[in-house]
Amino acid sequence: MQQEKPPSAEHKIAFIPLVLITTALFMTLRNMPMMAETGMQMVLLNAITVFAFLIPTALISAELATGWPQNGVFHWVEAAFGTPVGFVAVFLQWIQSIFGVTSIVAYATATLTYAFDPELGSNRYYITFSVLALYWAATLINFRGTETSEKISGYAVSIGVFFPSALLILFGIYYLFSGETIALDTSATLSNWVPSLSDTTSLVFFMSFVFGFVGIEVSACHANEVENPQKNYPRAIFTAAIAGFVITLAGGLAVSLILEKGNISNINGALQAFSAYLNAYGLSILTPFIALLVAIGAAGQVSTWIVGPVKGMWAASRKGLLPAHFAKANKNNVPTALLILQASLISFIALSFILFENVNLVFLVLTSTAVLLYSLMYLLMFVAAIRLRYTHPHIPRPYRVPGGNWGIWLLGIIGMLTAISCFAIGFIPPPSLPFSIKSFEGLMVVAVILALLVPLSIWFLRRKKISHASKSRGHE
Repeated sequence: MQQEKPPSAEHKIAFIPLVLITTALFMTLRNMPMMAETGMQMVLLNAITVFAFLIPTALISAELATGWPQNGVFHWVEAAFGTPVGFVAVFLQWIQSIFGVTSIVAYATATLTYAFDPELGSNRYYITFSVLALYWAATLINFRGTETSEKISGYAVSIGVFFPSALLILFGIYYLFSGETIALDTSATLSNWVPSLSDTTSLVFFMSFVFGFVGIEVSACHANEVENPQKNYPRAIFTAAIAGFVITLAGGLAVSLILEKGNISNINGALQAFSAYLNAYGLSILTPFIALLVAIGAAGQVSTWIVGPVKGMWAASRKGLLPAHFAKANKNNVPTALLILQASLISFIALSFILFENVNLVFLVLTSTAVLLYSLMYLLMFVAAIRLRYTHPHIPRPYRVPGGNWGIWLLGIIGMLTAISCFAIGFIPPPSLPFSIKSFEGLMVVAVILALLVPLSIWFLRRKKISHASKSRGHE
């Protein structure tokens, strides 16, 4: 059985690069238009998201990563419930990334068109072939190892996320104090600030806010490669969470100041806002440059997602859950066979853009599928964190969730309720989808059942080989 090579002694991930890698997993300008669409309700929705999802996920991930620093959710759930359930958890994380990353790549390519031909962003042939070219290029680059991935994430986040976000926020602040008429309704009414629970649109928006921060736990796959992980990993995940929350909320407010609700594009809303600000200040010539920067940021996010979830699957393959071919790594300690499998699956899904004339339709279906699958994974992660406090109390945890067992129960239950709520909301079709509720629910049910049956079937078929491999390692 192929064994994982130890991290290179020459290269360890320092604190700042780890913050950038973690931030690249979830922070993007793509979330800001969705927030702007909710008006002043975004303030309350963001606050709820912080307490219902971001804090539980960040704190629990930090404890699990410092107690079990071996490739993330697979080992966490495996330690709590055994290999079959651990494999289901990491498979859900991995397969949702297949759907989610496809939509991110499509977003990156659509954003790039804003620099030279905005109408091309709705051309399904352009989107399909651009997705294929960008993803395969990013995959081959990641063959070079963690050090290369770290550099790409750092540059892409700095140039394509932090800088455009800061610029957008500064534009918003200047516009707010310039005396111009703002598009944001700031009236102090209950309905303007508080979303209605009876409105399915508000529920979908809440789910979108939560899933604007998913992926923060994926950086745990690098825990073994971090300088002083007991100290730096918790610090990095908290820093990334705070930065993501503040920047995304401020960016959403900046978009809402200049664009009317109902006229904001789900895909290119941030660039719409930039274009409006630049036109207002006589700087429209800079719009293509900004579009290029945002596309670079999205491409960097793709690069970070390529390796993260795969490392969990790689750990599962070394347990014998996948054919031995997938357990192999190249000289840079990168599971190239799994990366090629992943790129092939994404290529297959990308071809769906050719089959449907409405690119936005495919984008929304992919995103909805990813939401359902990721909700189940988070549910398993939160339950595992509580169980491990009782089944493995003596495992050293350099970072522990504050409040002892009461603290882990409180955060775990809050996280579980959020995951269950998002799973239920995920069956509500977005307003722009031309599906009946029953058709959409049926499509999502099939996706969830397949995503659960595949890993369980693999486990059932390979359980004897796994047992034999475990006994062989025990005799070594």
